[in-house]
Parts: sequence; structure tokens; C-alpha cells
Amino acid sequence: MIARISEIFESIQGEGILVGTLQLFIRFCGCNLNCIYCDTVKDSDFCRDHVNKRLLRNPVEIEYVQNLIDSCKVHSVSFTGGEPMLQADFIRSLKKSKPFYLETNMTLPENAKKLRFVDFVAGDLKVREAGIKKYEEILEKTFKCFKILRNTKKRITFCKIVLPSNFDEEEVFNSAMQIKDYVRCFVLQPVFGSNVENIFKLQKRMIEFADVRLIPQVHKYLGVK
Repeated sequence: MIARISEIFESIQGEGILVGTLQLFIRFCGCNLNCIYCDTVKDSDFCRDHVNKRLLRNPVEIEYVQNLIDSCKVHSVSFTGGEPMLQADFIRSLKKSKPFYLETNMTLPENAKKLRFVDFVAGDLKVREAGIKKYEEILEKTFKCFKILRNTKKRITFCKIVLPSNFDEEEVFNSAMQIKDYVRCFVLQPVFGSNVENIFKLQKRMIEFADVRLIPQVHKYLGVK
């Protein structure tokens, strides 16, 4: 089993409800979306293993990743990207010697079914202003994914909503209502450098039906990866 990985590194989780926890990050190449604020590496001939200070040729063997997971001293392993659900079979084939944390855009329901065993799900609810094509279709797939990977006694699932300075408050509110029963809480995350005035207004509305937290990308303020 192999996967195309852009980099592997240890750092703090800079987003969401586990912010500040030490994780091993497995950052996959590629994504099925093309959000305007994204910094995803679409593909790379090499994978940078910052843990062992090695440059690996892609694709990377699963045994190499498994050895890193087994030997690292971290809170959990974050599968990120790109879109890690594109690599669902690879992730499913790994032995879970540490808790698994899935950072996903929640748009691939068939692949989501393969990853019900993960311990944490940081699932995106994309806004129209992200510039995604066929937005209504993507939104329906997102609702399905949250239902599949819903919050349970064994799995913590929260919804992350990345917000620019200006967005359709009513549309975001209504979309959040559709998944409120599937998540532990909502995290409103400003695009780095955005004005948060409109986000505060949305938070005050959403607090009527859910635990809603405004959490910026902490790692960017700290200047770490």
C-alpha cells in the first residue's frame, strides 16, 4: 500500500477543539476541491519527512508511515492535506497505535464510510464564498458525510467553518442547522487576517442551538508549521 504525501512533521494542532495538542501530521497531496484560500500541494515528486530529516520519493510505502506512527511520542496522528479521504484505503490499512485525527472537507461520503474507526473528525462545512464549483451538490455530500461520521461516545466530531470577512450569514446558519445533531460543537475559523465582526454576529445566532467557538489558526500566530 502506498500514498502520495507532501510532508510529515510533528507540531501542535493549530485549529479546532484540540488546539495546542502535540500531533504527528501526515499531509497528503491532492484535493477534490479548489478553495480560493487553500495552500494545498496538489502533487509532489518528494515527501519531506521533517521528523527524520529525510527526503523521500513519492509514493511512500505504508510501512514507513506505520513505523513513524508507532515510534512518535504525540497525543494523536493528524491526517490532513489536501484531502485525506482520497486516501481512505491507505489510512484504513494503518494500525491505530495512536488516536487518529481526520481533517477533512467532508465531501466524499463513500470514502467516509471506510473511516468510521477514527477517534476525532475535524469536518469542514464549506461556504459559498470559498469559490467551490457545484456548491449545492457539494453541500449535500457534506451533510451525508457528517451523518456518517457523526459524533458518538467513541468518536468526537466537530464542524469547522472557515469564514472570510464577508459571507452569507443566513446561508451558513441554515447549513449549520442541518448538521447540528451530528457534531459535538462548531468552530468558526476566520481566514487568516480577516475581519471578525460578521463572525461574531453569526456566533451569537448559532449559540441558540449549539456550542459555537471562534478559534483562529493559532499556529500561524505562533509562527510554526
